[in-house]
Amino acid sequence: MDTPDFTAADLSRLALSARLQALSEALRLAVAAPDGEEPLAPRLWSLLGAEVPELHDAIVGYLRDTGGSWRDVADLSGLTDEQARERWADAATPHLTDPAATAAELDAWYSRHAQLEPLARVRDPFTRLLSGRTPEERQCLVCAKYAGLPVPAWAGFPVPPGGHLVDDGVWRVGHGPTPYWPVGTLLIESHRHFLDYADFTDEEAAGIGALVRRFTGPLKEVTGAPRIHIFSCMEGTEHFHLWLVPRTVGGVAGRTFIADPGYCTPVEAEEVIGRLRTALAESAAVR
Repeated sequence: MDTPDFTAADLSRLALSARLQALSEALRLAVAAPDGEEPLAPRLWSLLGAEVPELHDAIVGYLRDTGGSWRDVADLSGLTDEQARERWADAATPHLTDPAATAAELDAWYSRHAQLEPLARVRDPFTRLLSGRTPEERQCLVCAKYAGLPVPAWAGFPVPPGGHLVDDGVWRVGHGPTPYWPVGTLLIESHRHFLDYADFTDEEAAGIGALVRRFTGPLKEVTGAPRIHIFSCMEGTEHFHLWLVPRTVGGVAGRTFIADPGYCTPVEAEEVIGRLRTALAESAAVR
């Protein structure tokens, strides 16, 4: 962030966006919430009954702080000018204790939940909209991940489930992001930032084949997969990475499988990585 100064419009946008974030999270959690002491329907009704008026206040505050008139508010709300003024005359932008921290939190939240939209690959999807900010350049998600910066969930975590199987200064090998890949999926990433096979050093060129050979057999053993799909396209981010994806028995195969390979839980991933470590050790012992 270029400067700690925030205009009134910035503060209003921060307040509105923080309100949207909170509502979005509450609705996301409601999707998978069981009907316990409070069933889903009345819980949602109560949530929206409390949140929608607050959201209206935040929208009006933002509109007014960005130069909107009471006529604009009236047009937006369906009220007369006088009704709009009476309804929101005392509305004020909520006080933010630490606007810079709120902005950083919104950047991290958006990045973590981003899918394949272009903003998934920028560091500041929210703060770039504020006054006086210079948008960050598009970032490499692999480099950003290992630098501890927020990245989309599909880019994974610095420590994958079960830990890295290889982290030797040239390659990292670990389980792929569990919400997007089936159990046993391995992600091979280069330490060095480069795009694709044309940019390999001699060491990298010699190492990648050995890695694929080393993992394919044990991976088939611990997952029961008859095939390991191996592919690499660098479309998600411009940093060399390669996927080893077990295709399980009884499901679709080929391109149909890789278009929707499934997912797993972190616990399942950790368990299969533990078994894979054992299989790798046994494989190495007999060579």
